[in-house]
Amino acid sequence: MRLLYTMGLIALFAGAVLRPTIGYATHVRAGEITTRRIPGSTLTYEITLTTYYDELTGKAAADDANSYTFCFGDGTQADVRRFSRKYINGRTSSVNTYVTTHTYPGPGTYTIGVQIANRNKGTVNLPPQDASDQLTFYVSTTILINAALQTNSTPVMLNPPLDSARVGQKFCHNPAAFDVDGDSLAYRLSRPQEGVVNSCRSRFIPAYLDPTSFSTQREDGSGSPSFTIDAKTGDLCWDSPGRAGQFNFAFIIEEWRNGVLIGEITRDMQIIVVDQPNKRPLIVGAEVCVEAGTLINQAIQATDPDGQRVIISGFGGPFNLNSDGLPFPAGQELVKPAYARLINGNVIQNQPATATFSWQTNCDHVREEPYDITLKVNDVPGRGAVSLASFATLRVRIYAPSVKNVTARPTATASGRAIQLNWNPYTCGRIVSSSGIADTTELIIYRKEGCTNYTPEACTTGLPASLGYQRIGSVPYTATSYIDTSALRRGVSYSYRIVARNPGLLSNGGVSVASNEACLELPLLAPVITQVTVDSTDTQRGQITVRWSRPLGLQPGDLGAPYQYRLQRATGLTGTDFTTIATINTNIQPGVADTLYVDRGSSVSALNTTANAYRYRVEFYY
Repeated sequence: MRLLYTMGLIALFAGAVLRPTIGYATHVRAGEITTRRIPGSTLTYEITLTTYYDELTGKAAADDANSYTFCFGDGTQADVRRFSRKYINGRTSSVNTYVTTHTYPGPGTYTIGVQIANRNKGTVNLPPQDASDQLTFYVSTTILINAALQTNSTPVMLNPPLDSARVGQKFCHNPAAFDVDGDSLAYRLSRPQEGVVNSCRSRFIPAYLDPTSFSTQREDGSGSPSFTIDAKTGDLCWDSPGRAGQFNFAFIIEEWRNGVLIGEITRDMQIIVVDQPNKRPLIVGAEVCVEAGTLINQAIQATDPDGQRVIISGFGGPFNLNSDGLPFPAGQELVKPAYARLINGNVIQNQPATATFSWQTNCDHVREEPYDITLKVNDVPGRGAVSLASFATLRVRIYAPSVKNVTARPTATASGRAIQLNWNPYTCGRIVSSSGIADTTELIIYRKEGCTNYTPEACTTGLPASLGYQRIGSVPYTATSYIDTSALRRGVSYSYRIVARNPGLLSNGGVSVASNEACLELPLLAPVITQVTVDSTDTQRGQITVRWSRPLGLQPGDLGAPYQYRLQRATGLTGTDFTTIATINTNIQPGVADTLYVDRGSSVSALNTTANAYRYRVEFYY
């Protein structure tokens, strides 16, 4: 195995003595280990071993499987008693859980392992198959404890690892893994393991044979058989089984956060391949992307080539149901309400059959990673025939709504020029607490020079880097305004957009679609003189009319009215000794004559338009 092991993260120890409660048993078909960090406790984990037992040939052993020894990876171990046992598949199998808690001594990486004696009999690819019950069963899970990770729980697998396949037909399985923390999951093949006697160590079973060893070609006859797992979706497919029998194989689910591998689970599973004319049913997946608050009603269709009746079922975190079909207990919910439903699911239907995935989404469902719903269809064949299944994925992405009605206007602060943004109250804010640390929805303010005609498409969240926006600040989701004072220049157009970042337990909540654009040119705040006319030429009673324009881009109410023009005059074509000759208060309302002044001089400063030239300038105050 890679990564965790090459980083020196394994904490298995040698020499620890196992104390199995039964000396010989022949019953284990499949299993895995999952963990959940206990809220409010920094290093305590709830650890669950889930096993699937053969209740036909191994019933006596399954009856006696009351406890097993857990190796915690920190040099300690404990006997853990069976917590539950539920019969499935017509009582031919059972699902069993063993639950305990363990407190780790400090940060580090720990591999939790459990060895069970023994596997069930008759596994073809663990030869000799009549002696596969002589092999022990071993599964492990590796967790990373690090303060920087805050809380973390392993993904859970909601689809049981027991299925049937047919000779000559492609077989696929999906574990319906769901990570409550929103971490990214990746999948890779592994091999079944056995425990080393009187230790907490394990090894790959030397006799294990790849399933393709029992195949001759793919279902469509196109080439060599294959046994693969999709690294992104977890679809494990064997194309195609070449002989009947019972087969075991294993795969690993890797858990990634911010590009770092933080844990992995091994699932060892079993299928039974039959040789009969029944053809597997077919089901179609889909992709759905909606804004939080949308009611999803997605039709799911399934058919059967043989015309047999079918049963559509679904597995995934939004249902908040475990692999037994029971709700998760309070405090361990996979998502917050409302939960999804599969209308007309788990009932026998004539085909073509239809079920409806229904989910009233809300802001608590927003996250970066999509929700993968594993869809399954089983046919209902005649008496004595084995039911076959097919899988598909319904991928549901829920994004946060945009900030609405963003506007911008020029203003001023004690430090100088500024632009004030305003918007409607944000409707999808939330606070997520993780280990006492509150993570609150924030609104991120972006700015660029120049207006941009960009309308985000549905499901395109954030702002593309190619648009050139730069983050200039952020505010809590309760804010409805922001004042930008950073390096603003007069006469430059500034474009603003806002993106909401919704928290997940570990900042996996995702971001919203970008808001509408608010773009404006910061007013020059310099009135421009447009006319200077000598109305009367006289040595004592000259008269000059001066006109000017209002500051470009300034609107009534901007910058905090009232405003004032101050008209100044200097004598001579090159005069610099300006004196204020008029002050004009204004609110720059339309229709108000506030940009004209007739200069007639004064008793102490006669206007001699015969002998002198005059210069004027106008200043604007706010």
